[in-house]
Amino acid sequence: MNTRRKFLIGLAALYANLAHAQPAKPGAKPVRVGILSTVVSAGPQIGVKLFVATLGELGWVEGRNIVYDRVYAEGDEKRLPALAAELVARRPDLIYVGTIPETFAALAATRTIPVVCSGMNDPVEFGIVKSLARPGGNVTGVVTLGPETGSKRMQLLKEAVPKIGRVGVLMKPGLVSQTRELKLIEQAAGAGVKVFPAMANAPEELDAAFAFLAKNRVEGLILAQVAFFSRERKRILAFAAKQRIPVIAPRPQLADDGALMSYNAIFAEQVRRAAHLADKVLRGTKPADIPVEQPTRFELVVNMKTAKALGITIPQSVLVQATRVIE
Repeated sequence: MNTRRKFLIGLAALYANLAHAQPAKPGAKPVRVGILSTVVSAGPQIGVKLFVATLGELGWVEGRNIVYDRVYAEGDEKRLPALAAELVARRPDLIYVGTIPETFAALAATRTIPVVCSGMNDPVEFGIVKSLARPGGNVTGVVTLGPETGSKRMQLLKEAVPKIGRVGVLMKPGLVSQTRELKLIEQAAGAGVKVFPAMANAPEELDAAFAFLAKNRVEGLILAQVAFFSRERKRILAFAAKQRIPVIAPRPQLADDGALMSYNAIFAEQVRRAAHLADKVLRGTKPADIPVEQPTRFELVVNMKTAKALGITIPQSVLVQATRVIE
């Protein structure tokens, strides 16, 4: 390849990068992105920060061509509808949400402003989208495979504790997805393991669920995919430690804080993909035409300190699957 050709190719690549990095036209107003989140504003805000950072990598620089309108429910899902209505009244160009409750709140407030979600459970079943391939409305995003990974968490628990016979499942009542997850967990449990579902619809109902689990002398605990369980993880793990039972959780934060294991799709990748979908919307593609994505990679985190404290020997068959081991 001669020098002139190399120069022209390099120049073309430079122009392509500049075009992508400068989505706003000269003199154009910055786009406004609303962020509706249940988390506590003073907390780490991992998902929100990663979403903003990824959009920054895609050329949307805060204060230059994009502004963010962040609203936080401070851990209280009941505040989401009012916050969503306030956010919509300020007419953002797009709203980013991370969970199903946040998505429902955004949809209740608008059916026209694009909404991108990084953690949708069963969006077709809930009527959020018409299909994964063609959402058809104002919402697109990334699916969280919560129910489908419940059976895997049961399999991991049985491998780690082969003689286990009584397993509790902490879940939220009234959701079809949770019913399906429980069924898959029971199928994976097999005839030798009895499953005890404990229901909690809100943080104030956890103590009753704990009492039910203790009364039935469960020997292990599987957490279903419920957003507030992660926020209440200290309480859940304190109960498990008192009962000396292993916990298998959906999110790695729980393994970091003392659960025996966690298994699910990789959260950070879901948020990054959601940011890429938001980028498409901000560049003019309608959410109705952007397929909802499904995760392709999963992570297993094993807490060996918890295993040692509980006298559990994690078999090699589990360790070879781990993406991270906490020593």
